[in-house]
Amino acid sequence: MKRILSIAALLFLGCSLLFAQADDAGEIPTDEGSEESEVTFDYRLLKAKDNFLQLNLGLSIPARPEQLEVGGEVSIGYTYMLTDHISLGGEACFSYNSTIGKNVLYFIPLLFTGGYHFAIGDFELIGSVSLGGAFENYLDRSYFGLVAKPEIGVYYKFFTEWSIGLSAGLFVLPEWYRDSSKNYTCLVPDIRLGAKYIF
Repeated sequence: MKRILSIAALLFLGCSLLFAQADDAGEIPTDEGSEESEVTFDYRLLKAKDNFLQLNLGLSIPARPEQLEVGGEVSIGYTYMLTDHISLGGEACFSYNSTIGKNVLYFIPLLFTGGYHFAIGDFELIGSVSLGGAFENYLDRSYFGLVAKPEIGVYYKFFTEWSIGLSAGLFVLPEWYRDSSKNYTCLVPDIRLGAKYIF
C-alpha cells in the first residue's frame, strides 16, 4: 500500500511540475517596470511617419534641345511617409548643361513630390511625380516657369538608418511666351545615385 501511495504522490508531483512549466512557457511578461517590456522592435522597411533626408548626384542627359550636351546635377530632398506606401516631400536641385557652343544652361528646380513606395525585403521601389517651378538661365536670358518630373527608383537599405540607390527621371520644362510662336518645351532625362538617411 505504501508503494502505491508513493507512486501516486510521485505521479501527482511530476504532473504538477509539467503543468506549471507549460503555464510559465505560455505566459507573457507584464511587468511594466522592466526595461525588456518597454523595448519593441519594428522590422518593416517602410512605415508611416518615417522621415527621409536625401542627397543625389547625377547626370542630366538632354533630349531636347539637341544643342545641349551631357551635364551634371545635385539635389537635396526631404520625404515624409503619410502611410506605409504613400509619401509627400520636396526637393531642390541644381543642374547644368553645356552647349555645343561651349556656353552653359543652368536650371534650378524647386519641387513638391508625391510618391508611392513598395518594399521587397531590403529593397525599396519608388514611383513619384514632382511639380514645381524652375529658374533657368542661359547667357543673358533668364526664365522662371513650370517644371514637372516623373521618376522611378530602387534603393537598398544596408543599415538601420541608411539606404542607397539609383533613380531615373525626366525633367519637363515648358517655356511659354506672349508670342506663342516662341513657346518651347525642354526635355532633360537624368540618372542619379542617391543616399537616404531615415529618421
